[in-house]
Amino acid sequence: MLREIYIKNLVLIEELRMELQPGMNVFTGETGAGKSIIIDALGLLLGERMSSDLVRDAGQKAMVEGVFLLSEGEVKAFLEAEGLLDDEDEGQLIVRREISPQGRSSARINGRTVTVGQLKSLGEHLVDIHLQHDNQLLLNPRMYRYFVDTLVPEIEPVLQQVRRLYDRWQQSHQELEHILGREKERVQALDFLDYQIQEIEEVGLTPGEEEELVVQQQRMRDAEELRQGALEIHRLVYEAAQVGNHAAYDLVAAAVDRARALEKDAFFGPLAVSLENCLYELEDIGGKAADFASQLQFDAGELEEVESRLDVIARLKRKYGDTVEEILEFLEKARQEKSELADSELRAETLKAEVGELARLYREESARLTELRRQGGKVLTDLVHRELAQLGMPAVRFVVSVEPRETPGRDGRDQIMFLFSANPGEEPRLLSRVASGGEISRLILALKRALAEVYDVPTLIFDEIDVGVGGSALNAMARKLFELSCQHQVVLVTHSPQVASYSDCHYLLQKIMEDETTTTVVQRLGEEHKIEEIARMLAGKGYSRLSLEHAREMVSQAEDEKRKLGEDSIETLAKG
Repeated sequence: MLREIYIKNLVLIEELRMELQPGMNVFTGETGAGKSIIIDALGLLLGERMSSDLVRDAGQKAMVEGVFLLSEGEVKAFLEAEGLLDDEDEGQLIVRREISPQGRSSARINGRTVTVGQLKSLGEHLVDIHLQHDNQLLLNPRMYRYFVDTLVPEIEPVLQQVRRLYDRWQQSHQELEHILGREKERVQALDFLDYQIQEIEEVGLTPGEEEELVVQQQRMRDAEELRQGALEIHRLVYEAAQVGNHAAYDLVAAAVDRARALEKDAFFGPLAVSLENCLYELEDIGGKAADFASQLQFDAGELEEVESRLDVIARLKRKYGDTVEEILEFLEKARQEKSELADSELRAETLKAEVGELARLYREESARLTELRRQGGKVLTDLVHRELAQLGMPAVRFVVSVEPRETPGRDGRDQIMFLFSANPGEEPRLLSRVASGGEISRLILALKRALAEVYDVPTLIFDEIDVGVGGSALNAMARKLFELSCQHQVVLVTHSPQVASYSDCHYLLQKIMEDETTTTVVQRLGEEHKIEEIARMLAGKGYSRLSLEHAREMVSQAEDEKRKLGEDSIETLAKG
């Protein structure tokens, strides 16, 4: 609820502070007195565009500040989500908008600087402003579904299920599209991986193989030289053809015999053991040399095989790694990548089935949602017709159209439209194409009355909603505005004495001239001054005693009507 508004240096207003009340707050005054400036100021407070032309004194900033009382609900949820709610706020919200003489503007919520977008989003939860040519939220098509959905409690769980199914359906569908969109690349990648894997697997590499082959290649190339060397070593060890006609083995054997013969001395015993070890080593060396020499018998074909194998390994190294080990690592990675690509094909098949099932479930739940919305549309239609009849428009047709739309969405497959026919025999059409200003005003009021219990914007503002309405219809509109004020705070600018007579709080705006400067001032009227203002509205400034008595009677009748309509509900609103 809007508790207080402060305006400074804005158009005709030098400085103005007003405390608004629960119930019905009325602004009256002569044409041009500045009533609409109050409404414009509230619009600026809620994120409307600002212009430097609005600044009264170019030497200082213009400012609008509003104090709102908060209760639990969407406003608090929004503030918490935006990080703008503190425990110190004590249930109130302060919104400020400033504009410099150069046209730069700033916005603050509870002292924190915010964007105009945040201000506008917050404003949708705080205030609904109805202007003659700007119906704001209530006739905004994006709000129609919300209005219908709030009238049928069974809709909410079905709507949540539709949203869950839609989100899962879209997520699976996008994943499937991603996989299918890469199908050509996937097939090409699989073919290439198959080629690489086959090329490496056919070679049958083993770790350390290349090093062994290099050694083997060199040995084959040097086979004759190596064989001669091994045989030479064997002769030196076993054949008496080299050193003094004695082989190394024979000489060491003789040394062993001599040492054994002298074992009576402690020196020769260990020496004999060492010589015997040398003898054993020579036996081993001779045998190894002979065996090695016998193995060095190769033909030209064997060397070609080794060199061919090394060429194959060299070719693989140019493609897949600098060593055999790196080639084998590449092979393992290629196998893994191939497995993943094959899995994506299986995943695509799974997703196709999943997408189909989710689409089926979504259609089923959406159909349930559509049926419930048609019920809600019927409820709203009946409520609006009842209100229109009471506003003197019994022949008007109001239709809530629930039709399927081509593109499904998170909120179902329904396109909801409000249609209107002012005259019997005319087909209902979109409101913006067929309704006149007076008809729109009464329809707006009928809608707000019909939605009073579910439309959770706490403050409703009307700028001359009664324009184009007269006679008994105007009396009915005055009663409806009061009924609306029993569930919402209502702030309205009016030229209608019938409407003003129902006010709970009446403000008079006047222009005063001082030192060639025009300023708008506001005065909250007591009961007698309220009657005098209504008399002026009835008969002009020179109203007669008869007009004054007429005004007094209007206020008295309005008070009687208000008591019948349940004035106690205003106290309930104030507590809420």
